[in-house]
Amino acid sequence: MSEHINQEQFQELKDLLEDDFIDLINTYVADSEKRIIEMQTAFDNEDNRMGFESAHSLKGASSNLGATNLTEMCYQLQEICREGQLHKHQQLIDDIKAESQAVNADIQAQLDA
Repeated sequence: MSEHINQEQFQELKDLLEDDFIDLINTYVADSEKRIIEMQTAFDNEDNRMGFESAHSLKGASSNLGATNLTEMCYQLQEICREGQLHKHQQLIDDIKAESQAVNADIQAQLDA
């Protein structure tokens, strides 16, 4: 895998969940895509509350999978929204989107291996 996911944490979760792991991954991928769309909508509408909730949700789910960079970026966006400054941070949303896509690609590569 790459630097996008903590391999040890990912493997521990896989071992722990066994047969339920694939369901968790499918849910995570679908939910992460939904949260990215919500973040962009929040930015477009200057809706800091929606941005906070989306970032918070993706942060927690990403943390569980060991996606440490994505977790940190979502934390940053969450704090920006808490300060009411979402409208100044399109680049961070773009970075989260790119990192999320990289994480999801790494997950798929791991499942295909």
